[in-house]
Amino acid sequence: MTTRMAIVDSRQGGRSAHLDNVVPFPCRVFSESRSRGTSVAGATVLQLPRRTSERSRAGGGPMYCPFCKNEDTRVVDSRVFDDGQGIRRRRSCNECGRRFTTVESAVMAVVKRNGVTEPFSREKVVKGVRRACQGRDVAEDDLHKLAQQVEEAIRAMGVAEVPANEVGLAILGPLRDLDEVAYLRFASVYQGFSSIEDFEAAIRDLRTRAAAADPTDAA
Repeated sequence: MTTRMAIVDSRQGGRSAHLDNVVPFPCRVFSESRSRGTSVAGATVLQLPRRTSERSRAGGGPMYCPFCKNEDTRVVDSRVFDDGQGIRRRRSCNECGRRFTTVESAVMAVVKRNGVTEPFSREKVVKGVRRACQGRDVAEDDLHKLAQQVEEAIRAMGVAEVPANEVGLAILGPLRDLDEVAYLRFASVYQGFSSIEDFEAAIRDLRTRAAAADPTDAA
């Protein structure tokens, strides 16, 4: 599994320097991070060589200072965030003395049907489920909680790359518990319902599950 890192900001003497487009060392731009709670919205996320990222995590690798380009930097503080899915590190340059922050998180790739891979995105899950929930009494926070559940289920598989259909399967369970109508809408598209019988079978399954959960309603 690769590691992505984002330069967030730098503070010295109470002044803040934004580094949204700074690429101080050889790497390629990977994506923009807009994950909730990471405080890195709008920062440029950089894909580093695996060996470099591993050395950086040890605190002694060539993490270049974005100001003077010196590679002699050190970690002065590390904080885990997003339920252990990422690490925020505060670094100091031993040459110019300025400080900056990096964010590390594991990149989980989704393999689409055409073979193209892309990073897993909670926002894409939310967007897809939001369409199914249109007109339903479903709060935005519930959608984001569902996306978190989906990500946790995917990560529990213990693989770096997952087929796109596995993401869809991971959505069905939490969505069924959240709103049955939205579940039927999503399942009809995802599972390709082609007749009224498909809907009837899905509804029977919902009723069976409801009866199993609450036997008093079986009658």
